[in-house]
Amino acid sequence: MKALSFLTRVWPRLAGATGLVPGLAVGLALAFSAAGHTQALDRITASDAARERLSEAFDALEAAGFTGIVGISQGGETVLMRGAGMADAQTGRPYGPDTQVDIGSVTKSYTGMLAAQLISDGTLSADLRLDEVFDNVPADKAGITLHQMLTHAAGFPGGVGDDLAEEDFDTFLANAFAAPLRFEPGTDYYYSNVGYSLAAAIMERATGQSYEALLRDRLMSVGIDHTGYQTAFDGERAVHLEDGRDVAEASWGGHPPNWNLIGNGGLVSTAPDMLAWRQAWSAGELISPQARDLGQTPFQDEGGGASHYGYGLVVEDDPAFGRVYWHNGGNPHFNAHWRELADHGLILFVAADQRRLNADRVVDVLTAAWFDQLWRIDPRPARSATPVTLPDTPAGQLVADFMATLKGDAAAHQAFIETRFTPDMLAYADMDRHLAMFDQLAADFGGGALLGFNETATQVRFSVFAATMGESIPITFDIAGDDALRVAGLQIG
Repeated sequence: MKALSFLTRVWPRLAGATGLVPGLAVGLALAFSAAGHTQALDRITASDAARERLSEAFDALEAAGFTGIVGISQGGETVLMRGAGMADAQTGRPYGPDTQVDIGSVTKSYTGMLAAQLISDGTLSADLRLDEVFDNVPADKAGITLHQMLTHAAGFPGGVGDDLAEEDFDTFLANAFAAPLRFEPGTDYYYSNVGYSLAAAIMERATGQSYEALLRDRLMSVGIDHTGYQTAFDGERAVHLEDGRDVAEASWGGHPPNWNLIGNGGLVSTAPDMLAWRQAWSAGELISPQARDLGQTPFQDEGGGASHYGYGLVVEDDPAFGRVYWHNGGNPHFNAHWRELADHGLILFVAADQRRLNADRVVDVLTAAWFDQLWRIDPRPARSATPVTLPDTPAGQLVADFMATLKGDAAAHQAFIETRFTPDMLAYADMDRHLAMFDQLAADFGGGALLGFNETATQVRFSVFAATMGESIPITFDIAGDDALRVAGLQIG
């Protein structure tokens, strides 16, 4: 399972003595003051000083253990394109601009883009129902619309099968139709790979083209040629794991990608392709300006009020940065993140092959460097393969209380929020939104094993196995207080 992108944005980290640029989890680096106010950042141009700051930050990331590729552009001009580490350790081939990487759930951004164009030109309707496309749709899913699937409001679970399995479309469809819905369609938000694969299948039926052919034709119309599935994949330029497996083997299972991936994950691309794609999309050249604006509409509140989901991307109006679009994704081997700070003309793309300094964290550091803000590189501790025991410290007790709370009901969630959140954290959202996020956290982490723990004077970091994602996910609390610590900020991912 791929990491759920929305789980990387929960509550803001308010400024303190951490030395980090405070931010909204691992997503936006918000410039909060110690009093909780936000100062808008001036537009920075690609000056020699800005390029030097980026270079220094990248050098520090590389020295700290980052391995992967970074691309940054402003106004269509590339201002940083660098790789770190080996894309193929067995041959000694380093990461570079031509390295093909697995972009994970960033694939949804491509699917959302295509869907927006097909809806805008009348080929599809956002209100198209599943029972208008497929036969024998169960009653609880018959009225699910394309719009609901594209905005994660359909109620489908995160996934219904194995990304690496050799399964055909009929098997995927049967599993999707048999899966219990998490809520009545259109009434809530839950990030789902299933809805995006169904959306891709709907586009195939509407156009008579395979999803990949539809995507490749659109991309190649603006000269983007190294992004896709099988027809784009090049084993000699793709990233390889240390054991020699390439993306096709590690992410697809050594065979063509199945429908647990198609449309929602597993595309390969390069850093130059990613920058060119987002630039052309944003400029209204890859799809029409009308389709661009439709897809970038902040349709669906993701649960905290600070971010919304459009068609395949997250939309945030940040007090410091203005309008921001982004998406991330990953699997146990690879992770990626693209971000556009639209008011600054800045586009960033990062792909990594490890999680200690993953793409989300690298984007945050480089964004801070660009704006000449404070940043600190603090790689996550290596995760244990076996559960750990919490120490008898205030931080250990805080985490123990949190883990116990996730096994409880709404009353337990509210009690933790009221007693263990700082006033600033409480004020960030109303109680209903806090409870909605705790309900999501409980669904993903409740009952999971604690696989890592580390505490400092200002933060406590721990890792929990999330069954919904099939992997251990790091959680960070910014903490305040003495003996009875309180949560001043929370970061997932």
